[in-house]
Amino acid sequence: MKLAYFSPLPPARSGIADHSAELLPHLAAQADITLFAADPAAVAANLQAQFAIRPLTAYPHEQWQYDLPLYHMGNSAHHTAIYQMSLRYPGLVVLHDVGLHHLIAHCTSGQGDRPGYTREQGYAHGLAGVNHTWQVRTGQRPNDLFDLPLHNRLADVSLGLIVHSQYAQDRVHEVRPLLPLQVIPELMTLQTGQPQPRVFAAEQDVVFASLGQVTPHKHITLMLDALAHLLPAHPHLFYLIIGEVLSDSNLEEAIAARGLHGRVHVTGHVEGLPHFVNWLLAADVVINLRHPTVGETSAAALRAMAAGKPLIVFDHGWYSEIPDSAALKIPPMDMAALLAAMRWLAESPTQRQHMGQAGQAYVRDQCAPEKVAAAYATFIHQLLSRYGVRHA
Repeated sequence: MKLAYFSPLPPARSGIADHSAELLPHLAAQADITLFAADPAAVAANLQAQFAIRPLTAYPHEQWQYDLPLYHMGNSAHHTAIYQMSLRYPGLVVLHDVGLHHLIAHCTSGQGDRPGYTREQGYAHGLAGVNHTWQVRTGQRPNDLFDLPLHNRLADVSLGLIVHSQYAQDRVHEVRPLLPLQVIPELMTLQTGQPQPRVFAAEQDVVFASLGQVTPHKHITLMLDALAHLLPAHPHLFYLIIGEVLSDSNLEEAIAARGLHGRVHVTGHVEGLPHFVNWLLAADVVINLRHPTVGETSAAALRAMAAGKPLIVFDHGWYSEIPDSAALKIPPMDMAALLAAMRWLAESPTQRQHMGQAGQAYVRDQCAPEKVAAAYATFIHQLLSRYGVRHA
């Protein structure tokens, strides 16, 4: 097979770029792959050494050379050009986030194209979508980009979809039940390294950690409230925030307002996956409080399991599909449940160990890159056969 491959690529600060970097060497054993990027010279040197890389603008003239374009689609501005290409030249789409509302808003109203945004809402949701847009424009309601998913047009033009969860499959099949679709787990490898020296915390402290960019929808302040509540009775707790802090997060003020200086350490952006993993290995428990969900599969949660760390997550979306043996699942935004989960894991090192081992077993059995790449190749062959293209 000859595949044209579209995705954010390292060094872009994108989880999907990291996904592609891990997938590509294994998928290359199954197909002849050419990468397409806005600026081929900016792609990481190791990928330049392994793959032919062409500019995005070359694909319209070269598309005949390939059996299929493969598009990785996420809900961020990193995917703007890829989304536009996928609508013009349909292919197989790996849908990492079901919602896509943030991406569509960026491509339309974010560029001054308000009518385009209204059309997308109307296409996906009919008159209700148009009314929603006008209520936002006239100030009658805030524009919550988690409210209405906007994947309908992409599903309509795509030849097939790959998703990473049963939740995502169900959301797509609600609107397009006949679309060829395959659930393939998000890939992940077991994480090894040297734990970052815990100079930020005492040796006896139990370190809870949150991973990735600090955004409002990860509810770091809820975790800070929980920590402040538990500390009087559990003074050995510590909170580690690993990732970039956006300028509008007011994180320092939130920490100070709760009197948590000395109990919270913020790394800021961590350059390079090995360094990031070393910080992760210094934690005892990872807490992932993403809410609401756009149907994402959390690479941060999987990486935590791959590092042998127990999880606390909200019980919705893909997170509900994590094995019970590897994670404590609590109702979204339920402070009492969060406190109980933190207290239980803080007091039970044996339970933390068992949950960490269960998480590693899941990653090893379900998420190994070579297994994921083989599943991709099988579905691609099936899709090509469906459309009359056959390969040995």
